[in-house]
Amino acid sequence: MNSVATTPTAVPATRRFRWAPWHTGLVILATASALVYLWALNLGQRSEYYAAIAVSMSQSWSNFFFGSLDPAGTVTLDKIPGSYWVPALFVKTFGFSTWSVDAPNALATVAAVILIAVAVKRLAGPTAGLLAGAIFAATPIVAAVARSNQPQSFFLLTLALVLWSATRALQKNSLGHLVLAGVWIGLAFQTYMLEAWAVWPALILAYLLFAQKKWILRIRDVAVAGAASLVVSLSWIFVVSLIPAGSRPYVGGTYSNSPWEMVFGYNGLGRFSGTQSASATYRSFTPPFSGSPSAFRLFNEQLAGQIAWLIPTAILAIVVLFVLTFNRAITVLLGVWFLTFAMMFSVVAGMHQFYTSALAIPMAALIGSAFAQAFKQKVLWAQLSLIGVAVATSIIIGLTYPSYLAWLPWVQLVFGIGAAAAVMLVDELKLTRTWWVGLLAGAAIVLTPAVWSVDAMNHPSSINPMAGNSNGFGGPSSGGFGGKGGPGQGMPGGIPGGMPGGPVSANANTALVSYLQSNRGNAKYLFATFSAMSAAPYITSTGESVMPIGGFDGSDPAPTLDAFTALVAQGDLRFVLADDKSGGKGGPGGQAGGAFAKSTSAAISAWVTSTCTPVTDSTLGVSGLYDCKPAN
Repeated sequence: MNSVATTPTAVPATRRFRWAPWHTGLVILATASALVYLWALNLGQRSEYYAAIAVSMSQSWSNFFFGSLDPAGTVTLDKIPGSYWVPALFVKTFGFSTWSVDAPNALATVAAVILIAVAVKRLAGPTAGLLAGAIFAATPIVAAVARSNQPQSFFLLTLALVLWSATRALQKNSLGHLVLAGVWIGLAFQTYMLEAWAVWPALILAYLLFAQKKWILRIRDVAVAGAASLVVSLSWIFVVSLIPAGSRPYVGGTYSNSPWEMVFGYNGLGRFSGTQSASATYRSFTPPFSGSPSAFRLFNEQLAGQIAWLIPTAILAIVVLFVLTFNRAITVLLGVWFLTFAMMFSVVAGMHQFYTSALAIPMAALIGSAFAQAFKQKVLWAQLSLIGVAVATSIIIGLTYPSYLAWLPWVQLVFGIGAAAAVMLVDELKLTRTWWVGLLAGAAIVLTPAVWSVDAMNHPSSINPMAGNSNGFGGPSSGGFGGKGGPGQGMPGGIPGGMPGGPVSANANTALVSYLQSNRGNAKYLFATFSAMSAAPYITSTGESVMPIGGFDGSDPAPTLDAFTALVAQGDLRFVLADDKSGGKGGPGGQAGGAFAKSTSAAISAWVTSTCTPVTDSTLGVSGLYDCKPAN
């Protein structure tokens, strides 16, 4: 028998993992970010309003899905609750504390730093990735909001996932990654609603112009990804709108108990107009921060120290990427994304400063890619220009706040000169081992905002988290290594009662709580009060159901007068705090409620004051407490 010789089948070599300087840099970046965001977080502050939501959502799956303001499920918060699903799980798992409601934001931001670094590394190499991650991590408003429980950090995390998927879609002409980007935009919509869709113009334009496919296939891909994004975006709204109103909480922020009105009216068109008439079909809510809309709004006193440090450098980075013939699709994606968000934040009627933190993602990717590309190609003018503009902007903005970190602009100047000299030395001597130059240049670019970010832990705000030595509203605060004074936030008349966290962010009145718990009998609610601002500290301190009449600011027509009196008649509600002089803005039509609280909330208030018995115990430390126990 003839034997047949066989050739051994070649076994493909496995790709072995090798530790590289990139991995070391990423670990250092992630560790530094975690320290800045998590250090002494348990000693920080929290928005009592959003903390109460996490407590309420942790108590039942119905509350969890709808985003109920109160444990009894009377009314929802005035947003889709996506940003609070993880904090609610933390509260359920670890119990309620400042740490359990703030830590999810900090961890989400660390994850976003890593994702941005990894995504940009795929675009322009390790230097680009590490610089982009560092720029995002060192953006002061990103650090400030990461140490709070405001609904922003999970939006940033989903946008970082959009960045990763969208860039992969453009690099690989991949329908799958484009659909995935659309899904992440849909999930971002669940955390911050319409702002998430502002990424689509950049993604559509880049894909249609530059995908290496026939036009009909490009259009098909965009349509499929857009449909997936729309389905994911609207899923919560559809489900809530299909559930009978009697089987769910009232949708906060609305006149019509409609999630469509809440998302597209109150949180959509309502954000671009600070006024409305009595005949309005949706409410307006424009937080009184960040100055007036204008082309230069992002550079005003309220915003410059939070986000503006690298805006001119990002604009220059777009030019550099085009001149150096960097990937056109990526350049268009990042450039249009950056410009769209910058324009949006410039024209919206009112906003918290932390809204602008979303701008840091395309800004970081642009600058990281541009500098790395210029460094790789040894284009001296581009390297020097990017460093010079970043350093000059930091010095100018730093000098705008002369009483805060007054020494920093001069240190920034020294770093800038050193980085520029190093770049020119490498160019002159044709050096090959130049990693230290990239490190020095990166440090010069992010130095001042990074110091602001580190110092943000010394100046927490429950209502309006910001970096800089400020209480969030313009008053100077002491502490930290920044000295006195700080970025002004002009708030004439003090803190408005309707702001999340508001004037009742201190601990609840323990004497009042003890009295109510001892005397309410079998009532479902511990008590009722006007607006979530007054109810929140009692929900967080007791975990019990406190009825927030009128929802967020007392303006929601929920519950109705008939529903309210029925609860009293059934024994489910006995006590009502109509006006808490100890700190709350409980009365309808006042600072919390405004003009639109006068119908339902005012009717309930009038019924309470005319029907119920005032509680005159002075040891309780409150006025306006009524006992509505029905007569026998």
